[in-house]
Amino acid sequence: MEFKHLFTILKKHLSDGADIPAFFRDLIAMITNVTEAEWGTKKDPSAKQEHDETIRSYSKRQLPKKFAQAIVYRLTPEILTERINERPETVRRLLAEDLHGFDATVDADNVGAVVAEWMVDIIQAAAGLVPQDELEQRKQQQLAGDLKIKYGEYLLDEAGDRCPFPGCGKKLTQTHAGKAVHTYEVGLIDKQTAANVENLLAMCPQCYATYLLDDNKKLCKELQSIKAVLIAHRQSIQLLDELPLERGIIGVIRKVTNLKEKDLLNAELDPKEIKQKLNPEDNMALYMTVKNYVTTYFIRIKDIMISLDKRGEIDYDEMQDQMHAIYKRLKKAQKTNLEIFNEITTKIHHVSLQADIYCQIVVSYFIQSCEVFDAISK
Repeated sequence: MEFKHLFTILKKHLSDGADIPAFFRDLIAMITNVTEAEWGTKKDPSAKQEHDETIRSYSKRQLPKKFAQAIVYRLTPEILTERINERPETVRRLLAEDLHGFDATVDADNVGAVVAEWMVDIIQAAAGLVPQDELEQRKQQQLAGDLKIKYGEYLLDEAGDRCPFPGCGKKLTQTHAGKAVHTYEVGLIDKQTAANVENLLAMCPQCYATYLLDDNKKLCKELQSIKAVLIAHRQSIQLLDELPLERGIIGVIRKVTNLKEKDLLNAELDPKEIKQKLNPEDNMALYMTVKNYVTTYFIRIKDIMISLDKRGEIDYDEMQDQMHAIYKRLKKAQKTNLEIFNEITTKIHHVSLQADIYCQIVVSYFIQSCEVFDAISK
C-alpha cells in the first residue's frame, strides 16, 4: 500500500470536508504524538501557504525520509484505530469497500486496525526501516519470548514500569477489568552483542517492533547510555534497601507540605555553607536547587524537627545518623553529587510516599545541617 493511495481514500471518507493540508495534519496527529513543530520539516509561520503546498506534495507521493524518521518512534496506531472505530458504521463500511482492492478481508469492524497497521508500515518503510522476512520474524519472536521469561520481571522493575525509549515513557503495565496486564517486550540494545541482562531493555511493543528493524548506531549508543543510568539507579536502590530510615520523616514532610507563605516570612537563612559542599561549577542546577530550598525552608524545618523530637514523634539524633549513613554508602559507591541527591530523595519518597519536591526540600535541609555532603577540599 502506497501512502498516496491510502491518503486519498482516507480523505474521501474521514476528512469531513477539510482540505488536504488540514486533513494531513489531523491524520498525522492521530498516528503519532509528535507535534508539527517536531516534524523535521521547514516551517515559517509567515509563509503558511508555502508550507501547505509542501504538505500537498506529501499527499501525492511517498512520505519524505526525514519526516518519517522524526515520527517513527512515537507512533500511536491505537489512537488512529480508535478514532476510525468511532465513526458511524456506514462510514466504516464505505471506507472498507474502497480498501477491498488492497485487502479483501477488510470490513467495517476491522478497518480501523487495518488502516493503522498500514500507516505504521508506510512510515517505517519511508524511514528506511526494512521489514524482516517471515523466518526472521519467527526467530525474533522466539528470542523475545525466551528473554521475557528469563529476564522480564527484572527488566520491568529496572525500567520503573515505563518504556525507557527516548521520547516514549509509556506505562508497561496496564489495568484491564480489574487485572494488571503487562504490555511490554524484551529487546536487545546492541543486536550484534550477546543477549545478557546488561544488553537488554524492557520496551513498549511499539518501540520494540520499530527498533527491531533499525540499525541506527547513534540510537544504539543512546540506549546504552539509558541502560547505564538504569543500572546505576538500581545499584543505588540495592545499596540503600537495607538501611533503615526513621518513619517519623513522614510527619516532618507532611508538616512541610502544609507550610504557607506566612509561615516562611522572616524565616529565611543565608546558607553560606552550601558553597563549601557543592561547587556551582560542577552542577549549577543542583547548587541553585539546594540553595533556594535551604534559604526558604531551613529554619522552619529545624523548628519542626525540634518540636517533633520533644514530643517523642521522631528521634532526631537517629534520623541524622541514618541520613549520614545513607550518604556515606552512596559516596563509597562513587556516586556523583547529583546521583546522591536524587537517590536520597527517592529513598525518602519510598518511605513517606510524599511528592518528590518535598523530599528534595528535606534532603536540602540535611545538606545544610551537615549530614549529607562533606566540605570541599581546598
